[in-house]
Amino acid sequence: MIVLIGIVILAVAAYVGLLVYQQRIRRQVATLTTKKEAMEAIPLEDELQLVGQLSLTGQSLEDYENLQSDFSEITENRFTRIDDQLAQLLSDSRGVNLMQLRQNLTKVTTLVDQTDELIKSVQEQLTHLQEVDKQHRAAVKELEQKYQGLRKTLLAKNFAFGPSIDGLEEQLSQLEDHFDTFSRLTQEGDHQRAADVLTQLHDDTAILEDLIKAIPPLYKDLTVVFPDQVKELRSGYQQLSAENYHFGDQNLPEMISAIEDHISANLDTLRDLRPDDAKVVNDRIATQIDSIYDLMQTEIDAKSPVEANLDGVAKFIAHAQNQSHALMAELDRLSQNYTLDHQEIETARELNEQLRGIDGIYQRDMQDLTGKTATYSQVLTHQEQQQKDLEQIEQQQSDILKSVAGLVDEEKQARDTLQQFDFDLHSLRRQVENLNLPGIPQTYLDYFFVVRDEVAQLATDMDQPQIDMERITKQLLIIQTDLDTLQEKTDDLIDSSELAEQLLQYANRYQTSHENVATASKEAADLFENKHQYAQALETIATVLDEVEPGSYKRLEDAYYQSKGKEKPKRDADDAKS
Repeated sequence: MIVLIGIVILAVAAYVGLLVYQQRIRRQVATLTTKKEAMEAIPLEDELQLVGQLSLTGQSLEDYENLQSDFSEITENRFTRIDDQLAQLLSDSRGVNLMQLRQNLTKVTTLVDQTDELIKSVQEQLTHLQEVDKQHRAAVKELEQKYQGLRKTLLAKNFAFGPSIDGLEEQLSQLEDHFDTFSRLTQEGDHQRAADVLTQLHDDTAILEDLIKAIPPLYKDLTVVFPDQVKELRSGYQQLSAENYHFGDQNLPEMISAIEDHISANLDTLRDLRPDDAKVVNDRIATQIDSIYDLMQTEIDAKSPVEANLDGVAKFIAHAQNQSHALMAELDRLSQNYTLDHQEIETARELNEQLRGIDGIYQRDMQDLTGKTATYSQVLTHQEQQQKDLEQIEQQQSDILKSVAGLVDEEKQARDTLQQFDFDLHSLRRQVENLNLPGIPQTYLDYFFVVRDEVAQLATDMDQPQIDMERITKQLLIIQTDLDTLQEKTDDLIDSSELAEQLLQYANRYQTSHENVATASKEAADLFENKHQYAQALETIATVLDEVEPGSYKRLEDAYYQSKGKEKPKRDADDAKS
């Protein structure tokens, strides 16, 4: 029973689905029918008739005939097929062959869409033919007026085009011939060929218009502006030459003649209707003219400062030469007594040679000025360079003088220092001798003799006929350092020997009671009396005293330095004992 109910439900559902699909097919048929009726309502035939009245020929006529063929295909074939297929589809929608219904619906839909696209294409091409005809007829009027204007311009202003006029008129005649062809093709309705001619007409007309616009200003420069400037340049050159102006290696008459040749050659360029090339040459000519003006103006501007500078440069050279002579004399005098280690004499001679060169150029310029053959700009350049060179030379002369000016004072100071060194050596020797020591440590004597020999060598070098003050200065610095060290060694010798004597005396009170003190005293006395090692003797006795009487060495040492009225050296006891 349940199976039977299921079968019935499925059958009902299938039936309902079939009815729904059949209804959908009918709606789509109705939509396609409406679209087909809308296409039929388009006045395509009227549009064909309008275009047919244009009297088309050539490719345009062939295109129109193809459109007529498409119209016939649409009205006589496609519309009929669409009606038949829609009627058949509507009839078949009552059946149950759903697959066939879907295929037929797709087929008729495709036919309707393709027909619609074909109608639109025909409409667009008809509109295009109408628009092209309209544009071409408007172009005929426009070009006719333009060529009349161009012809009028060439006739009324032929003087402004110079040698280009013949070429321009020839190009205009060729354009008018092409225009006649275009006008004829347009009247005949052969718009495809007319379009090709029109494109070329537009390009050639634009070229001619550009030529007519570009040539007059170029021709004016070549026939009016440049010739006037050339005339002015020749006149200016003649006037300046009469006033004894010169221009060095620049041959102005030849340069002006070259400009005239360029002007003549560039007129031929315009005759050949090459304004772009002519403009390049015109710009070059303008630059050449400006350069000659600049050359003239440079000489005019240079004359006044040249004349104004003559006296100043002469005095500057004379002053520098006097300075050079004085410097050489001073260096010669100083070289008798001192060694000059920094090429002062060689540098002074080089500066003197530079002065000779500067004076030579100045004298030649003066001769040219006197003989009225000078190029003022060159002379001005010389003067400006001479000013710089003379300032540099005087500065170098001053630097050399400053470097040697203090040699005498340095020698005096060095001799005073040498005398002080000798005094200091004798003073140190007396201090050591006054100790009445049993002997002097060999290390101290060696260092003392080294310093003494350095002072002796300095005295010898100072007594030479020619003193090397740079070497003397280095010796002074070395000796001063060594003397300071010798002073420290002397102080150490005095302090260690006197402290050792005091500590040996102080240790006597412990010799009988402390055997180690007696032994240390004997060892320290041997170091003091026989070996002359006073610092070691001090260390030996000080160490044992600190063992039997802690703090005794520091107390005795402080008392010693206090009695001497000098500050205790900043070192610990162990350092002092060493």
